[in-house]
Amino acid sequence: MARYVSAQVWQDLTDGHLYREGDVFPFDGREISAERLAALESGRNRAGLRLIRADGAKDEQAEAPKKEAPKKASESRKTAAKKPAEKKPATRKTTK
Repeated sequence: MARYVSAQVWQDLTDGHLYREGDVFPFDGREISAERLAALESGRNRAGLRLIRADGAKDEQAEAPKKEAPKKASESRKTAAKKPAEKKPATRKTTK
């Protein structure tokens, strides 16, 4: 069985135990059904929040966004070279 830890501060409605972020779930080592674990881990619960996560897993919110690879110099020159053509002013014939 995977080990779970609390993802945030919350109180278990089944036994009244208060969990702080990083506390081991369940605190007393009892067996928890797979359905309940899935509900607490996914946010499909009364609170609507992700209350636990597998120990050792990174929290999605804490992960830094991935940076894009820098463009090659040749690619940046290609885009810079494509400038819109200048528009010539329209000439009007004057009528006398």
